[in-house]
Amino acid sequence: MCGIHTVAAQAPDQPLPKKVFIPETDVSIGIDSQLTDTRMPTTTAVYTGGIATTQITQGTSPSAGVLGTFHQSFKPWLGYNVNFGYTRFSENYSHGEEFTPNTTSALPANASFKQGSIRTSMYELTIAYRVEGPRTRRFSTFGQFGGGGLFFNPANNPADPKEQTRPAMVFGVGMNYKLTSHLDLRAEYRGLFYKSPDFNLPPFDGYDFPTTRLFAVTSAPAMSLVYRFGGRAKTPNTAVSREEELALRSECQSRLAQTYCCFCSAKSCWNAAMSCNPANSASASIFLGFVNPSFRAMRR
Repeated sequence: MCGIHTVAAQAPDQPLPKKVFIPETDVSIGIDSQLTDTRMPTTTAVYTGGIATTQITQGTSPSAGVLGTFHQSFKPWLGYNVNFGYTRFSENYSHGEEFTPNTTSALPANASFKQGSIRTSMYELTIAYRVEGPRTRRFSTFGQFGGGGLFFNPANNPADPKEQTRPAMVFGVGMNYKLTSHLDLRAEYRGLFYKSPDFNLPPFDGYDFPTTRLFAVTSAPAMSLVYRFGGRAKTPNTAVSREEELALRSECQSRLAQTYCCFCSAKSCWNAAMSCNPANSASASIFLGFVNPSFRAMRR
């Protein structure tokens, strides 16, 4: 007579596999543009004889350049960027003054205006923290904030400008679109905040070159091609091969064959154990761990 026995065994809770973080490293090369708003501060002074108005301007010509970035992550959500940039443009300056006498003044009205431009190359070296944002299967976003230096190398000019370095702050946001497992297309906006160069020229006194020392914000949108060397956080592969699964089944069935008539009950345990996760070797190990003591109890 065949007896049906129920094997009551409680498999210990198995912790979920932890994600293994693989630092991601990538390099990108692309083109960017330099767009700086012209600043035109105006001051007015009131005298007994009239009103004096002074206006200075400082801006740059729009330009295109090259941007290279090295990025490495040290946490799933945090890393750093090293940015290298080059562009060439003209720094434009002007200085204007106007005196308007009042009706009782004997002073004459007068005005003066002077302007000039200096052609210069600008090199960028900045380092920024990069924070990863929301991502999907194809798209990923990020933001960056940091600082560095801008190096201005002026061309020949009668004013005899000198090379100059300005500290700068860099900030921006961007988005990557995954093309392949190693290639991305990146679109980003970057901003540069710095003090405009005066190329070590003397302050304007009405006769010299009209340089200014105003703060500027340069917008630098960019498009780049990205090559990724590393990967992102992954879950360890706990799947067993087909050969390992067949070997486990064979071992289990050989042990079940040693019992009296309870193969069906034990096989149900096997199916239940494997149904938790057929690709997880831990489930088979748990089953094989409790099946022997249960069968010894059934023999008695």
